[in-house]
Amino acid sequence: MHATFHATAIRRKWRLIRPVALALLVTMALPATALAASFKVTPHIANHTPTIGVKWPVMLTVTSGRKKLNGAVKYEFLFEGSVVSHQAGHSFTRGLYRDTMIFPSNSLGQPLTLRILVTVPKYGTEHIDWKITTKK
Repeated sequence: MHATFHATAIRRKWRLIRPVALALLVTMALPATALAASFKVTPHIANHTPTIGVKWPVMLTVTSGRKKLNGAVKYEFLFEGSVVSHQAGHSFTRGLYRDTMIFPSNSLGQPLTLRILVTVPKYGTEHIDWKITTKK
């Protein structure tokens, strides 16, 4: 009888401890992702209507608080929410990224989204979506 009582007491304690144990496990799993420092990407792009065949400048500032970060940029072009093109960008230092794009004639009038993917070591990846429609 004593062993049965002991097993019942353990089950009752486990019912009380289980939510706390689960919360502790979730908290222990979070630091790998949730505690990774985030960063801010600020676009400096003139407009949403690049002209076919003309250089269209793209500039970004990438910071975490007052710290200017180093990293790399890649591009994706989306049409109606689906990625239709992957394009290489390049790396940047001291929080400043500059590039120019030239849009081909077959993109004329197409409603596209330029997705700018910014990756910073130890901080992760952030992205900006910039809606564009090319013109002549």
